[in-house]
Amino acid sequence: MALKLGDRVLITLGIAALIVGGVWFAVQHGASQAGSNTQQLVVVCQSRDGFYRADALASEVEYTVTTTEVDGEQGENVVRISNGSVDVVSATCANQICVEHDPISQPGEEIVCLPHGVVIDVVADEADAPALVS
Repeated sequence: MALKLGDRVLITLGIAALIVGGVWFAVQHGASQAGSNTQQLVVVCQSRDGFYRADALASEVEYTVTTTEVDGEQGENVVRISNGSVDVVSATCANQICVEHDPISQPGEEIVCLPHGVVIDVVADEADAPALVS
């Protein structure tokens, strides 16, 4: 039994759709893999007091940022980089917004502690971190 012209067109369109879908999946999967590569991402922590530190997002480190608040009191933020994300695990500020913030791991995300003037950014390159104005 010979295939009719309409059957051939439908089969050809089906094969073309499978090929286009496969290419789309491969491109999307490759882009998500590139975006999740924490080996190259950098965590930049800055304060209005001049504190500056840059660490690889892939590192395992915890450190304390000590600052002077607007009222002259000292403030502290404990920052932890672990398992490909960064988080403020404790702070002496009253509002605790930085502590309650979800961990960050993607370029462009940041955690801010306004009372202490601390900003933590995830960037693709250290030069991409916005400079704090004193």
